[in-house]
Amino acid sequence: MIIMKRVSYLLLLLVTAFLCVHCSSSRKALQHGEYFKASMEAIKGLQSNPNSKKSIEVLMQSYPLAKENSLRIIQNALDADVVNKYSVVADEYLALNALADAIYTCPKALEFFPQPEQFSRELGQILPLAAEEAYNLGERLLRSNTIRDAREAYVQFVKAGNYMPDYRDVEEKIQDALFAATLKVVVEKPITPERYQLSTDFFYNNLMERIYKVTENQFVRFYTYEEARNERLNNPDQYLVLSFEDFAVGNMRETKSTSEVTRDSVLVGTTTVNGRKQDVYGTVKANLVVNSREVVSQGILSAKIVNAANNRVESQRNFPGKFVWVNEWASYKGDERALSKEQLKMTKTEPIMPPPQQQLFIEFTKPIFDQVVSFTRSYYVRLNREINKR
Repeated sequence: MIIMKRVSYLLLLLVTAFLCVHCSSSRKALQHGEYFKASMEAIKGLQSNPNSKKSIEVLMQSYPLAKENSLRIIQNALDADVVNKYSVVADEYLALNALADAIYTCPKALEFFPQPEQFSRELGQILPLAAEEAYNLGERLLRSNTIRDAREAYVQFVKAGNYMPDYRDVEEKIQDALFAATLKVVVEKPITPERYQLSTDFFYNNLMERIYKVTENQFVRFYTYEEARNERLNNPDQYLVLSFEDFAVGNMRETKSTSEVTRDSVLVGTTTVNGRKQDVYGTVKANLVVNSREVVSQGILSAKIVNAANNRVESQRNFPGKFVWVNEWASYKGDERALSKEQLKMTKTEPIMPPPQQQLFIEFTKPIFDQVVSFTRSYYVRLNREINKR
């Protein structure tokens, strides 16, 4: 019974916290003049708690203001005859309809606004005009032949498709703009001796998979040479050149150390004192020989980002990697009880052969792999920001 009360109390705290977040965010949005957001947050609050006085107060203030503000923006856009006026008008009508739909799904909100105004007729008239406007603006931007304008063209074509999904050849235009807006980078696989080729392929394929993911939706596309050739990519923007500047696999070193180990207060026997047997404690000793076999594999990978147009190196980093394989075994002479658990376990370990060189190569490249992924992500995030600011 006590446990049930605690669970109920925790649930009450969680619900209260959730509602407080909604109330707080809706009030802040209202104070900042974000009337649409404030209205939506207040409606969410009322759906969770129909008796929330704060959500009711916010909605009563924010919804009329949101409607008034949208209608003002619509009229201003039409009067000013701005370049994207139909997009502005369409977006505001869509927002007003979304608010009305939200109120219809909230019984408490309907008590205060029983007939929220919808603008379906007006929206039906404006959407074809907005689609045409966005489509034409996208075409003008695409003709400028700059990456930055191509990215804005992509946005405009997507908007046109959202306004009217079957508008002209908008889906084809979206793909054209996306291709023009995307930095195309060919990644050069490191060249290594034949005996490491399988490991190099493994490293390269995993790297390509990761950098595909970390830069997705960032207007960057990475190609292998095979992909670039198959897609007839004759003019990439950049090359990511990877090469192992120095590496060594399987350098072995064996060492042996001998030490005397002791342990005090160990039962070593019994004796008789005044006719009574007594335990005798003393120090036990053993000579421990520890053998260690280390196999060190390490190397440095160079990563260069090269401008394909002029062969200028835009960024370059060297990434070190190292892997040490260790095998230890031991033997002893003397009293086993002098050994610790770890030492005793080591005496029962047999020497083993190190992994094959292919596996050692993969192991030392693992830390390099993460560094290259991080370097690539950081560089292209920064580059995209610079392009968008131009």
